[in-house]
Amino acid sequence: MDAIDKNLILVPCDFSPLAYQALEHGICMSKAMNNRLLILHVATREKDIRAMEKKLCFVGEECFEKYGVRPELMVRQGGQPYSVIKTVAKEMDPSLVILKTDGGVQTITILSGTSTPFLVIQGPPASIILENIVFPINFLTRHDEKLKRVMLLSEYYPDAVMHIITPSGKGTTKEKSIAGSLTVMGKVMKEQNIKVNFITHDELKNTAEVILRLSKDADMIAIQMEEAPSFTKKYLFGWREEKLIINAEKIPILCFNKDADLKPYRVND
Repeated sequence: MDAIDKNLILVPCDFSPLAYQALEHGICMSKAMNNRLLILHVATREKDIRAMEKKLCFVGEECFEKYGVRPELMVRQGGQPYSVIKTVAKEMDPSLVILKTDGGVQTITILSGTSTPFLVIQGPPASIILENIVFPINFLTRHDEKLKRVMLLSEYYPDAVMHIITPSGKGTTKEKSIAGSLTVMGKVMKEQNIKVNFITHDELKNTAEVILRLSKDADMIAIQMEEAPSFTKKYLFGWREEKLIINAEKIPILCFNKDADLKPYRVND
């Protein structure tokens, strides 16, 4: 296996019910993206590695028999599972890591400071094929990277509607800028045959509360991670991202670093 593999989806598995639900997401997305699937288990003690390899083999066989997907398997030894997951993600640089969360701070620790996209889940897939994907965009910074991600996901899910949530800019100096940006985005997506639905609101920005209120039927919310204040940067990122990741509706959250993407994709000017 190559050290860096952009055609690979990584799913950490600790054999918990939620980890198996993360694996279900991985199976669905590996089929849609035509990516290989790697299941990673972290053994906290070296003497447990062989037993965990056998247990993971059983999971792999069950995955193949039930879903027709033959995953690759890896057992890595380490004292702190979240640290090992983060290390493996940095080493292999897969196209996507699917990570379960039950609200613990370790999830945030894994996500912070990495360039690999993560899909954070709290439950099983709502459907096999994604039909409604939400992209909150504030237009406070350049949004061309976010547009590339819309276009990329539309390749894998051509029938999905891409819901772009943005402030209207009403009453601010950004009003004309936002309207112009939406026009450009709409034109580009129309040329790419992307199904798009623009949702505007009169709040000053896309807070977690606004995004979740407008995303009730979403199969996924894709967010660009914002940096945390300097005094917390070592551990966390933006407060909005935390609230979205651990949301009561249990909508999967696709987290992108601002300098990362699933794969190179050029948007023509």
